[in-house]
Amino acid sequence: MSSYDIDSFLENTQAPMVWQQPEQFKLDSEAAVNELGERIASGVVTSVIDPVEAIADDLYELHNPAIKADDAARAAFVSDVLAQGKAFGTWHHMPWSGALVRFPDVADHRALRTSRNRNLITAPEQAVLYASKMAIFGLSVGSNIVERLVLSGIGGSIAMGDFDRLSPSNLNRINGVFSDVGAGKIDLMARKISEVDPYIEQTHFHQGFNASIVPELSSFAPSVIFDEVDQMQAKAQMRAFAMEQGVPLIMATDLGDRSLIDVERHDLGTAKPFHGKVKKELFDRMVSGDISDDERKKLTAKIVGLRHVTTRMLESLMEVEKTIPGLPQLGTTASMGGSLAAVAAREIVLGHELPSGRYVSSPKTVLKLKPQASAPAMAKTARSFIKSSKS
Repeated sequence: MSSYDIDSFLENTQAPMVWQQPEQFKLDSEAAVNELGERIASGVVTSVIDPVEAIADDLYELHNPAIKADDAARAAFVSDVLAQGKAFGTWHHMPWSGALVRFPDVADHRALRTSRNRNLITAPEQAVLYASKMAIFGLSVGSNIVERLVLSGIGGSIAMGDFDRLSPSNLNRINGVFSDVGAGKIDLMARKISEVDPYIEQTHFHQGFNASIVPELSSFAPSVIFDEVDQMQAKAQMRAFAMEQGVPLIMATDLGDRSLIDVERHDLGTAKPFHGKVKKELFDRMVSGDISDDERKKLTAKIVGLRHVTTRMLESLMEVEKTIPGLPQLGTTASMGGSLAAVAAREIVLGHELPSGRYVSSPKTVLKLKPQASAPAMAKTARSFIKSSKS
């Protein structure tokens, strides 16, 4: 191949994959078989993934846990499933990859996916969790929340909002691969959801959170809303929505190795926006976007609280847009925050007690690690940070 041919080939770049609603085919009728045949003939279906034997094997164990070791019974069960041919389960076409994938029908699929949750989560509890609706805005830390919700079987309907695209620097905390760079964060997460559980209904807000989406979000009727956005106006508008609709709100914040989980139980009427740290007059101006840059910086410090920030985090914040390009975040903390936020949502949906408040998790405390700096050194860094913020 000549260098010219290579150059031409390299210029033929593929656009980032965009999520589309997977098509479902239940191949138990001639009409459905013909419809799928048309898709295959048109070339949109490019590959087939059929784990039917693995599905049948797991279904046997799900329905017959006491005789798992009975090889003859297992073989007979698997044989009965295979005898159904292409009519067993539901086939899903994933438009972004061209793959046609066989899944169990929805009840079997969800029972299999969550079978190892039992009885840490009981079957009736799991049904309640699947019936809930989750809304996540901001898909950096929020992507970790989405993944933990889906893995846990929380949310048969999921709404996601983010206007951003995946960048190389996101890959320290968003579970993607480099070929995903340039894809919309919503598209990336939507593909992951569908490939794990195509029965989950999805609603997307590509503009993120703003006042224009309130009617549609109200119709969606989230059971829980997650605030993982950076913009102060969006944070305030989200809380105004949560208060008006009576929806619990959860916010996970990364601070170095430390994760803050803020729970606002607007469903119980026991919460104030930002736990009352922002006065009503200022909150109303936040909702309308009528705050200055100086107020925005002070609000960030007030909402987070300096006592939760480590020495290295403060030092890093003072170097943003000087020696480092953006706010430092660790993937380990994003994963921890995503897990804790999902657990908080689970407890709320199941009606367990979880009061409004701030909950702090620190690996340094759990693992009994030494502090990064002495108390005097930390105080000195905090004073420097406050001074730099004012200037």
